[in-house]
Amino acid sequence: MTDDAWIQTISGRKFPVGEPDPEQIDIEDIAHALSLLVRFNGHCTRFYSVAEHSVHVSHEVAPELALIGLLHDAAEAYLGDVPSPLKKQLSQFSEFEHKMELAIGECFGVDASLFSCKELKRADI
Repeated sequence: MTDDAWIQTISGRKFPVGEPDPEQIDIEDIAHALSLLVRFNGHCTRFYSVAEHSVHVSHEVAPELALIGLLHDAAEAYLGDVPSPLKKQLSQFSEFEHKMELAIGECFGVDASLFSCKELKRADI
């Protein structure tokens, strides 16, 4: 991805999506974007945001995983949401998502490998 691959966030940052910089990650950008992003690609009977889902997940996991529960979909604030069946077919997207999760983990001082732990995956479903 080229150096010009960026998005502008609500805080006005020029955020590099190809090579995410942990120092440019902002919790307010994440919260804002996820509050407006609808789960299930909008196929819901009511507005169900990724932010609301993340709060539910944080309550469903053990207390020591609550922060990971809140942040488990934070990459979607910068990359958007791709429905799971399609995401499985997009290996390059998974690479971007993994880089974003590493940057988010570094920014918030959490082990990014926890984004794929069994308890979190159970709560996410």
